[in-house]
Amino acid sequence: MIFLLPPSEGKTPASKGPKFAPKKLVFPHLTDKRLHLMESLAQLCSTQPDVAAKVLGLGPAQRDLLTTNTDLFTAPCAPAMQIYTGVLYDHLGYSSMNEKARSRVDSSVLISSALFGCVAPTNPIPAYRLSGSSIIPQIGSLVGYWKTELLDSLTQLNGELILDMRSGSYEKLAPAKQMEQPVVSVKVLTNVNGVLKPVTHFNKATKGDLVRAACLSSSKTPTKVGQLAEYFRKLGFQAELDLGAPSLPILQIVTK
Repeated sequence: MIFLLPPSEGKTPASKGPKFAPKKLVFPHLTDKRLHLMESLAQLCSTQPDVAAKVLGLGPAQRDLLTTNTDLFTAPCAPAMQIYTGVLYDHLGYSSMNEKARSRVDSSVLISSALFGCVAPTNPIPAYRLSGSSIIPQIGSLVGYWKTELLDSLTQLNGELILDMRSGSYEKLAPAKQMEQPVVSVKVLTNVNGVLKPVTHFNKATKGDLVRAACLSSSKTPTKVGQLAEYFRKLGFQAELDLGAPSLPILQIVTK
């Protein structure tokens, strides 16, 4: 089973480490597209800072993030699991796991990235600022830029069951319904007067908890869609599988 995660908006820059080496990333056939996008983003931020700030949604107090993007090729890199920060990654708690659990994360997690397409937890990357909905003048929509190549890349997973936890803009980079393998979307819900409604505040936290629980468990992970709800119920979650959704099956995790 593969957990397909969103990145975090916030990044923690590495204080030391090697410079970016594109062929150390998962799916090395994406190298040319990664480098072209990195070069385009760095050039935009260095030559048209006002345009770049608008494109990236940066306020006056965030202009230092333009420098983060201009330094992509010279900044120190660290494993993606150290660069990405935020609620989901805090709850996943990679650094506090034992060696076996970290190994499970390393082999079962892929992280969607607007800049790199997809990265694995141990892939060394620099900090950056770019979201899935950004439109770079030289590039255009990132959906158009990445979709075909990312869908082709994910076919290399050889039919493994994918648990898609991405948010909307990142789901569009490689639409789950177009993947040629079993994919289940994850929705975090809460019961409000007998009606299940989407959770906002605890959505990312719960998804991080799901991945952590699965990777800490010694139980065999599901290989079929129909096994998912029972698997996560055994891990302590209130889980139900909705097979009647119009596009993809949905794993519903109900919080209090």
